Amino acid sequence: MSPADKTLTAILADFGLDKEQERRKFGSKVNFVGQIPSVEKTGSEKINLSLVGAVPAAANALAASWIFEGRGGGEQVVDVDVGRGHNYIDPDVGMTPSLNGQEITVDLVVGNPFLKNIYETKDGRHVVLSAVYVDLVYQWSSFLGCSVLEQDVKDAVGKWNAKDLEASAATAGLPMAIVQSPSEWANHPHGSIMTSLPIVNVKHIQTSAPPLVLSPNPKRPLEGLKVLCATHAIAGPTIGRTLAEHGASVLQIMFTHGFEHNFVYTYANIGTASTRLNFHKEADRVRMWELIKDAHVWVDSYREGGLSKFGFGDEELHGVNPGLIISHVRCYGIEGPWSGKPGFDMQGSASSGLMAYCGGSLQSPAWPPGMVINDYTTGYFGALAVQACVLRRMREGGGFVVGPSLTGTAMSILKLFKTAVDCGFDGEALGPEVLEGATGMGYLRTLKPLPKMSLTPIGYEFLLVPIGSSVPAFPGQEGEYDVSKQVPREKHQALGDFAVPLMKRLTNDTASSYLRQPECTSPPSTPASLALLGSTAIAVDNSALGLAIPTNDGPACEANSGFNVFNGTKGIGDCQDYLIDNDKACLWIAPYYHLML
Repeated sequence: MSPADKTLTAILADFGLDKEQERRKFGSKVNFVGQIPSVEKTGSEKINLSLVGAVPAAANALAASWIFEGRGGGEQVVDVDVGRGHNYIDPDVGMTPSLNGQEITVDLVVGNPFLKNIYETKDGRHVVLSAVYVDLVYQWSSFLGCSVLEQDVKDAVGKWNAKDLEASAATAGLPMAIVQSPSEWANHPHGSIMTSLPIVNVKHIQTSAPPLVLSPNPKRPLEGLKVLCATHAIAGPTIGRTLAEHGASVLQIMFTHGFEHNFVYTYANIGTASTRLNFHKEADRVRMWELIKDAHVWVDSYREGGLSKFGFGDEELHGVNPGLIISHVRCYGIEGPWSGKPGFDMQGSASSGLMAYCGGSLQSPAWPPGMVINDYTTGYFGALAVQACVLRRMREGGGFVVGPSLTGTAMSILKLFKTAVDCGFDGEALGPEVLEGATGMGYLRTLKPLPKMSLTPIGYEFLLVPIGSSVPAFPGQEGEYDVSKQVPREKHQALGDFAVPLMKRLTNDTASSYLRQPECTSPPSTPASLALLGSTAIAVDNSALGLAIPTNDGPACEANSGFNVFNGTKGIGDCQDYLIDNDKACLWIAPYYHLML
């Protein structure tokens, strides 16, 4: 058995798909073609990138083929070229995706010290602090009490012991992880729980839902399956994209004032409709519930509590849709003491031991090949878990809750995808085949999905739509939503939607002390003011903001950009003794609101 076949067999068993095949006698098979390239040609000295990129994609295509058979379709062969697999851990590895011949905008902050740095703490441990979105840069700077210059951050981190920093960052809701060895993680209170679980934790929920009945003899394996995604970043949207490859109808929901990087959106949201809803609006919450009732699959990737605070918890979801397959994409899974701990791809690599393995030791940790090896692979594993649940739903009742995680994926890479010493691979490293076509965002050229299916070739109903350009309806059902009846929130209400959560997350002593003052728990009756750079003060109703913010009687803020709540010469109401010092506690509202739910 080839290395690719062995790895596929292990993954199918981990997801319970081997038992489904035995029970249902499906005949579709995967045929790995080509040769695994030499490790030097693909940067696979530590991790076999060819298999990481090829095998999870092959598993998804095989599961889709089995669903197709279960609906009355024929057996098919899935060809997967392992010589191209390494391109799929990150779209930029094998080509530069483009729109209208231009590379896709990389709209990250130049010099961001929280992107790909590993810092050393006072006690000699290494830590990874992340701010892949700009609002997190501001929050980390405020938390550490330093500028965003890399040397200043290095000096500030060096004043902390690792565990103290970890605990304080967790309290502040900031993504950070200590670099651990695989053995340390296996003995960690949370790591030991994850070690006992499969790659993706799956919970079968006993509900009143009967077995799932999908229309027979479809043209595509997942035709008619409706997937509702409330996701951001890469892993969550990749689940939707992968299901769309096999015919699912996928609708991506973004918060009205949310932000996503252009390159992330373009890579991860191919084949999905994209709309915006503001869950602070009752009408939008009502619309979301209508979509939930009609969906087969729910996917979210916000931190724990980000959506349930609006009423979208598991019990509530299954209460209106008992057969729903719910997928929560998290950094650390859905069970254990760290289930609510925030994190991105790099926190999974640090905690699991993957960085220590790639660098050779705890003293010299290194980033895994590609910046987002866990992200895309977690998306593939998440889609595979959903398809495994669809197969189960076709023969049994109830609902499901599944928990794909970035850390679980990193652990699986250490378990299944290490490059063996003297492996003898000597194939050529081939580039990806190209997917191209006109879209609403321009002419797209990107990677074509790797698997080739003999009966149901992978494809999309549409390639790419501009972010937020779709109405909140599943593709093909747009006529059921009347845009003319929708009323937007007024500007002062919208400011309250995202300004207050950010205000509450400011972590420096001045702001925290201000927010804790008992005298300021009730908003004063007189409107507070917000000042916009270069403008006069704008009156804002405090009842909408829900905070007692001092008035601004001074000049407009000239030194800072964006909105800024700053101190005035006097307070108002019962809060006159509690003013925010502008030098210490600025409220910055940049146009990056992905965590503002």
